[in-house]
Amino acid sequence: MKLMRYSRKGEKSSRARLGVLVGKDLVADLRAAYARYLIEEIGNSKGRELAGIFLPPYIAQFLHVGTVATEALSETYGWLSDLVKAEPQGLGLNGEELFVPLAECRLYAPVRGSKIISVTRNYPRTGRGEEKPNGKVPTGFLKVPSCVTGPGRDILKPSVTRQLGCGAELAVVIGKRCKYVPEDRAYDVIAGYTILNGITARDIENIERQAGRAMLSRTFDTFAPIGPWLATKVEIPDPMNLRIRTRVNGEVVQDGNTSEMFHDIPKLVSYMSQMTLMPGDIISTGAPASIHARPDWSLNSGDVIEAEIEKIGTLLNAVVDEPGVTSRP
Repeated sequence: MKLMRYSRKGEKSSRARLGVLVGKDLVADLRAAYARYLIEEIGNSKGRELAGIFLPPYIAQFLHVGTVATEALSETYGWLSDLVKAEPQGLGLNGEELFVPLAECRLYAPVRGSKIISVTRNYPRTGRGEEKPNGKVPTGFLKVPSCVTGPGRDILKPSVTRQLGCGAELAVVIGKRCKYVPEDRAYDVIAGYTILNGITARDIENIERQAGRAMLSRTFDTFAPIGPWLATKVEIPDPMNLRIRTRVNGEVVQDGNTSEMFHDIPKLVSYMSQMTLMPGDIISTGAPASIHARPDWSLNSGDVIEAEIEKIGTLLNAVVDEPGVTSRP
């Protein structure tokens, strides 16, 4: 299943709700559907109340609810799969449209967890002499929530940078509170996967590294586009064999496969879970090397980025100059 937070185009963002992709191009309202399912099919008079609890508007909230929410999702999805064939214009108990064409939806970042752990140097860097991992353990940094932006939103290019880079990364979404997870149990704590486009101000990064370690260069506002949805782990039984590509204005600038990772997903989850991981937290597993020929290549205002991962989909964002800032500090 592909879970998303969505609203109809033109609706206020406060109307955003939890949805699931039905077929290839329909988004179903999960809360409204579950309420109708409970009352009409199960005969539970508290269907509206239970739907609001088990299928809340945020995916992180949904994950916090736990097993009962997962069971509610499974039941509702099965019912919707049959209903769409018999009643494609179906309505909820309060007249809500149960099915909306994907093209008429506005999607939001699927998760905004308490932390985003971004792994670095987890793929070979062709031509840079980095064909082996630098150390025995993964390395990386934390992105802050203000980095997150959703599908179709603009990436703001700060005036302080002249070299803006990008790279599609497979993002692992944690499904339950956990700590000290053994590698052989890692997949038990994963809810699913999404795409994170790792944006970096490379020239700022070079300056910061002279002082020790890069931070701001990777954590400017909008530097973590996420989406378009959460693909549940049932949807992707083998996340260690997925093709990853990034296109800028239609030109392929990155092409790799998750099988190339130095530290695989079980290793990453186990190692990072030495700190408590919460439902909705993200471990972004790193980006395959760029295949662009020019080392000084940079994203510019007006560029359109498509970050694509097999079995998940495509995350599309455009670059714009950050408004209201006319000079460098």
